[in-house]
Amino acid sequence: MKKKMFREERLRLIMENIYDQKKVVVNDLARQFGRSSSSIRLDLAELESRGLIVRTHGGALLADEAADDLILNKKFLQLRAELNKEEKQRIGAAAIDLIHDGDSIMIDGGTTNYFFAQNLAQKRGLTIITTSIHLLPVLLEISDAKIFLTGGLVYRDFEDMIGEIPLDSIARFKPDHTVIGIDGVSIEHGLTTTEPTMAPLKRKMVSVSSNLIIVSDSSKFGKVCLLSVADLKAASTIVTDARLPLEFAEKIESFGPTVIRA
Repeated sequence: MKKKMFREERLRLIMENIYDQKKVVVNDLARQFGRSSSSIRLDLAELESRGLIVRTHGGALLADEAADDLILNKKFLQLRAELNKEEKQRIGAAAIDLIHDGDSIMIDGGTTNYFFAQNLAQKRGLTIITTSIHLLPVLLEISDAKIFLTGGLVYRDFEDMIGEIPLDSIARFKPDHTVIGIDGVSIEHGLTTTEPTMAPLKRKMVSVSSNLIIVSDSSKFGKVCLLSVADLKAASTIVTDARLPLEFAEKIESFGPTVIRA
């Protein structure tokens, strides 16, 4: 039996085709994915609505503004750990100043949040909710913290838990702070991510948050990923590094968030 392909997975593969070939033809995509031409046109319309492509008669082209800034894939966790490590360490140290003793915090996985988690031992009486088994060894070192794991299917590449179970678990909490990493921060397209499995979890975390803190190094700014997570105005604070140009930070702040350049 042929494995079912979810729509976001198909959209990602279509974008990979467009990115590699610079253009695609509807009939070719229909044959490749075993879908009708009308279904493929709806997929292309969705990608166009995200500002990633420009539809043409019978196909589509990569949008000029997306050509340099589009991110389709994340490197595996182990490979990303050393990328911009010093910047991520500074971000983690700066973000901890937003947390107070006794606070409740929801955290997703990722390498920037790993450095943030390393600083949580400075605080007392925390309640921590996380989808990440990657962060768990660090969190267990905080002797007086209450730790909730969301449960779910383990996504080995990113050492995170995915699926319906963590979505249900996240909905049960109303944390003081939600701290998430993000793959793309764009003035036009807001907060975006690359992973279809992780995007629903990030969106659910945003929905339960009263104080959303984004931690992301400056290499992610100006980038657009396939999957939308939230508008810029959803974030209370964005913590990044000092390499982010001040003008970019000021543009972001015009949408509402405070930007900290560590």
